[in-house]
Amino acid sequence: MNLQEIEQQYNQYTGMYHTGDITKEEYVNLLQGLEVEKAVSLNAEELQYKEQLNMAINAAISAASVLA
Repeated sequence: MNLQEIEQQYNQYTGMYHTGDITKEEYVNLLQGLEVEKAVSLNAEELQYKEQLNMAINAAISAASVLA
């Protein structure tokens, strides 16, 4: 689940809570689940970024080593 999907879920849950479709306890439980999803999503995005950065650094090292 990406951050945009998490935001959509948040808006949906908030609307359901405000209209009385879910209880306060259900709302809190759903939001806690979204908090976990957000952490997983951010960690996945960060890992992908770190891997791309690592590849770029390794490519630069290889290129510099060839020139040396």
